[in-house]
Amino acid sequence: MKLTHSILLVTTLILSACTAPTLITEQVTAKNLSPLVNIPMIATDIGCFSHDGAPAITSFYVQEPFSKRMVGGLSCGGIAALGYIIPRQWQPGLKVKVRWKPDGRAWIEKTTTIKRYDQVGTIYVHFFQNDEVRIVSTARYGVGSPNHPILKSATVAPPEEE
Repeated sequence: MKLTHSILLVTTLILSACTAPTLITEQVTAKNLSPLVNIPMIATDIGCFSHDGAPAITSFYVQEPFSKRMVGGLSCGGIAALGYIIPRQWQPGLKVKVRWKPDGRAWIEKTTTIKRYDQVGTIYVHFFQNDEVRIVSTARYGVGSPNHPILKSATVAPPEEE
């Protein structure tokens, strides 16, 4: 009698084990999981420049491309090591939110793209007349250099890149 019960128990366990993997597999594939992509990032410093015709900027913040963290809090005219996180390699559609306070006015918030860069470097936020803003990253050339992506003498914001 014990032998019959043991054989019945073992047979039931074997049969139930054969059907379980099919159910689990169907459940996992039904979730339609998306793959994660590793984007190498680097921390860099940030600065800004207010072009002729733009008001003095008393404070500004820039949102990091892949987080909601806003970095800044400075007045315009200098560079600070704030640990702004940016991809090592430029990617199309790299948009960020910029929030700034012109002297004597209310806060302004706009979204703009980061101009294409070959090598990541200091982030420069350029403020122009008519509340226009552009962002560049350059490893070698400061705002005063003739090789900087946006010339210091520019008075109109260049077109955005997608």
